[in-house]
Amino acid sequence: MKINILVTGALYATQSSYSALQFCRMALDQGHEITQVFFYSDGVTQANDFSHVLADEFDAVVGWQSLAKQAQIDLVVCVSATERRGIIDQDQAQQLEKTRGNLNSSFRVAGLGELHAASLESDRMVSFK
Repeated sequence: MKINILVTGALYATQSSYSALQFCRMALDQGHEITQVFFYSDGVTQANDFSHVLADEFDAVVGWQSLAKQAQIDLVVCVSATERRGIIDQDQAQQLEKTRGNLNSSFRVAGLGELHAASLESDRMVSFK
């Protein structure tokens, strides 16, 4: 089964990141395919390369990086949601005359059309708030 994932919960404000990661891992272990993980609304904070966690806490950004690398999963953040929350890639940083972007390199910026397209290719869409 092809599954598309939507994450809207803020980094460390909800369990959405941890729950979504665990769901993805279990689905992959069961032989399912994750077509895409799309981060929308406050969920885009999962891609902030400047986030910092204590040594004994779950590091969601590293967790998503690891999953994307191991399973070749596309991690997509909504362009308008990232801009509203101060998360920018290197190109945007140059345009805004900032020293560097803070979008983690495992994520890419795109519009809601990508979420729609991935949903059409999937059998199910699962949302984590």
